[in-house]
Amino acid sequence: MNSELDSFSVTLNKKHYDAALQVRDELKANNFEDPSMKVHTMDIYKKSFTFPQIAHNDYAVEQFDALNVAEQNLNADPQNDSQMESFLKTADEVANNLKDRYKEQWVDPKDDRNTPASE
Repeated sequence: MNSELDSFSVTLNKKHYDAALQVRDELKANNFEDPSMKVHTMDIYKKSFTFPQIAHNDYAVEQFDALNVAEQNLNADPQNDSQMESFLKTADEVANNLKDRYKEQWVDPKDDRNTPASE
């Protein structure tokens, strides 16, 4: 489940998230404690700066605050489709904003963001 969440946090490809949800549901069905979902795109975005201190600039912090709210909402209610939509929209907006503002100083972890989806 964690590897699927790691993949989703980088690629934002919903098939990885759905696979993690399926593993979570199987664990719950087998009477395991409800494992928490931990999407961590914000951490990945923060580590995508060529110079880590840039992540502490006011503009970057504002962007990460918005992403953090969407990420926490999704983690709190992982099966809520509107939370997923909101998270994906916010993650894309933050990525585009960081790329526009910081150019080559921020490397988008999702390298296919601006290409049409084939799915």
